[in-house]
Amino acid sequence: MNVLKLMQSNTYRDLKEDNNMNTREWTGIILAGGLSSRMGTNKAMLELNGSLVLQHITKAMRPAVSRIIVAAGPNVTTYGAMGFYCVQDHYPGKGPLAGLHVALEASDTDWNLVCACDMPLLQTSFFDGIKKLVESHNSYAAIVPRVDGHVHPLAGAYHKRVLPDLEQRLNQDHLRVMGWLEEIGCLYVETEELERVGVHQVAMQMSNMNTPEEYERIRNQDSGLDSDL
Repeated sequence: MNVLKLMQSNTYRDLKEDNNMNTREWTGIILAGGLSSRMGTNKAMLELNGSLVLQHITKAMRPAVSRIIVAAGPNVTTYGAMGFYCVQDHYPGKGPLAGLHVALEASDTDWNLVCACDMPLLQTSFFDGIKKLVESHNSYAAIVPRVDGHVHPLAGAYHKRVLPDLEQRLNQDHLRVMGWLEEIGCLYVETEELERVGVHQVAMQMSNMNTPEEYERIRNQDSGLDSDL
C-alpha cells in the first residue's frame, strides 16, 4: 500500500472525540515535528505493519484519551490532510520541548499522555498503565518510564502545571529534556512497576527508531503490533 492510500485509510474516523468517562479527562499528545535528520525522512510517515507510524501511534493512544493533538512542526499541512488536529511550535527549532509546550497549551485537560513518533511499538496497555500510575501518584508533575536504566522522557504523562517552567526554559534556550525533568518533580517508573499496572512486553514497547537501521530492526521484529487494541 502506498503512502497516499495509507494517509487516507480511516484516519479521520479514529480521531473523533470520545465522551467516555474513562477518557474525557485525558488528552493525547504526539510529538511529530522533528527534522528526522538521522533517519533521512519523516519518521511519522514511515510504513509499519500496514499503517503509517503516526497512524499506529494514534490507534494505540486513541482508547485512552478524548482528544489527540499532534505537535506537527513544519509538517502541519501533511498531517492536517490526514485529519489530525495539529499545532505548530511557538519556538521553532528548539526540539521536543517546543512541541510539548505548544501541545500542552492547546490541551484542555490537566493530564496529558505524550508519545514521540520514534516509539511506534507503544500499545494501549502502556497508556492505560501510565494513567493508573497517575491515579496513585498524582502529586508529581510528570511520570515517565525508566527501563534498564534508560529514561524515556517523551513517553509518559505530563500535567499542564509544567507550562510556566517549560516556557521559561525555552526562552532561556535551556533545551535539555533530562535537566528539565529534574526540576519539575518527575516520577521515574521501572519495568516492574509498569508490569504491575498491566504494561506487557515493556522492553519491546520502549523500542525507538532514529536511524534506517533501527527502523529495519523494528520492521523485522515479531512485535505483535496491535495485539492489545
